[in-house]
Amino acid sequence: MNRLNLTIIVLGLLTLAACKKGIKTEDASLPAGTTAKAVEECVPNMYSLTVDSVTGASYIFKVSGSPSAGPITVAPYAVGGGTNQLLIGGTTPILRASGLSYDPTTGIFYGTTGITGSIPNAIFKFTNPNFVSIIPTVNTCGLVLDLSDVERDQTTGVYYAINRGTVAPNNTIVKLGLPVNGNITCLPNPLPVSLKARGLTFNCNGMLYVMHTNWANGTIVFVDKITGATGAAYAYPGPITSAPAVPIPDLGLHFDCACIGRFITASFNRITAPLVTDGLPGGLGGPVYNGVVGFLKPTVDFARP
Repeated sequence: MNRLNLTIIVLGLLTLAACKKGIKTEDASLPAGTTAKAVEECVPNMYSLTVDSVTGASYIFKVSGSPSAGPITVAPYAVGGGTNQLLIGGTTPILRASGLSYDPTTGIFYGTTGITGSIPNAIFKFTNPNFVSIIPTVNTCGLVLDLSDVERDQTTGVYYAINRGTVAPNNTIVKLGLPVNGNITCLPNPLPVSLKARGLTFNCNGMLYVMHTNWANGTIVFVDKITGATGAAYAYPGPITSAPAVPIPDLGLHFDCACIGRFITASFNRITAPLVTDGLPGGLGGPVYNGVVGFLKPTVDFARP
């Protein structure tokens, strides 16, 4: 009986050793610098709208990963052998686009330009970036328009955007009539003129947040999507740009619900490589902050996939 027990123990040890050897062989087959955990890790996905700071040309990229859930990969979003540049009729560029959103139920992208766009304050749509179509807009509340940062509320399907302004009531959140029409409707309460909103996103519960930017600092501000009134504000726990060359820097803002449950930002920087971050302010589950320079081109907006 003792000899039998000894034999069973020896066989068990040999089996365990073989299993460990198998795991090491599997690890050795992974690319250098990659772990099994990294391969299996869920990574955020999003689309980014970038603008060439010299020419104003606008481009779409598909992005996966973030500083805390890498690796970050970036690929041009092109269809049918075309390019990822926003063009009308395959030839006329959309310059200085300011917002991007995506409807996963139809596969259609929607976007905006602001006051400096080649077609000022346009609302457009596309499935192929090279064949953008313009949607006629109707300004129902008499704003001086400067549209940016369009985003689809994934819980309701309603589209919202920022209308930038330096005097009341032009600085406000607006609803867009998409996908039916390009009507622009004001929420009852404008934003405070002192709030420089340069990013708009929804969390997993459909709560609307904007990013107030001030040099390298950002503040996440809750906005009631029915009334437009602002609520709690939370200091973002790290810098939002790699080189604060302007007092109100532009950026892309996204909240990832699929993997990390954090805000993701990427800066629009004319001087150095953009800063990409993910984080949560204190009061919203943080403070948590991670940042990396590079990977993305100067970014003006993100779209939820």
